[in-house]
Amino acid sequence: MRRREFLGSLAVAGFAAAASRLGRDNVCFITDEVSRDLRVALRFAAEFGVRQGEIRNVDGKYCFRHEPQKLREIRGLLREHGVRLAVLSTPVLKCVLPGSRLTPGAIKEIQLAQGDFPVAPEEQFARQMEFLSKAIEAAQILETDKLRIFSYWRVENREEEQPRIIEGLHRVTELAAKAKIRLCIENEGACNLADCAETAAVLQKVRSPYLGMAWDVVNAVSTGEKPYPDGFSRLDKSRIWHLHVKDYRVNPETGRRQICAVGDGITPYAEIFKALGAAGYQGALSMETHFSLNGSREAASRRSMEGLLKVVDGLT
Repeated sequence: MRRREFLGSLAVAGFAAAASRLGRDNVCFITDEVSRDLRVALRFAAEFGVRQGEIRNVDGKYCFRHEPQKLREIRGLLREHGVRLAVLSTPVLKCVLPGSRLTPGAIKEIQLAQGDFPVAPEEQFARQMEFLSKAIEAAQILETDKLRIFSYWRVENREEEQPRIIEGLHRVTELAAKAKIRLCIENEGACNLADCAETAAVLQKVRSPYLGMAWDVVNAVSTGEKPYPDGFSRLDKSRIWHLHVKDYRVNPETGRRQICAVGDGITPYAEIFKALGAAGYQGALSMETHFSLNGSREAASRRSMEGLLKVVDGLT
């Protein structure tokens, strides 16, 4: 090989390595984990130089339920602060499959969810396509092509109910595909796809290019799955489209898991981020605070963001 060709190959290799490395440009956060006042959350973004956000709740209401004029105002605020919407979070398919037997954990979560989504549980299943249509319209106004969805509240007899779960995913995916909107299933302990193994198995049966995964690394621990490397190894990396980042530790006295700031727990995020980058992931690393410091989510978010940035800055 000639010297010029050799140097050129090194330059190409260096570019490829840089392109696969995740960094600060990938950092994101769920805005209402900081504040349901979007202006406060966007000031937080400016403080840390974060240029991506994930929106779920604005002014005490799921964002997709706002009227178009309000959505355009939200879009204006995002543009004003230089923040791009990575994904719009919705409760689509976070509902009861009629006639199913729910797990105790799901029953508890349904009660907690009522505060954020005050639609009677018995009405939600029949209105899923309505909710998805509104969410697609909201995503288009807010300039994102990704929606976070779920997999129905967790049932006791998941194997028996799997055909209905897959049927529901097919149905919402077909509607999203018409609008060229990508749906990201979050693995959630109180829903039917709680970990990587369960999600990967269903994604193999729903092969649409408009259905992928929002991988919540810590949620998978609820089933006993080790998120990395075990869970990660089960996933089709090309279908990981979004990532939720929070951390946890185990209370030595009670043996119970506690959510904590990124870097204060035991989740090996440096290894996970390196593996994702090597696999070609270039999506968001979306911080989900999920705990408080002295009653303050904003203070907890600040500490967790500092931890996330430290991990990202340490990647080599």
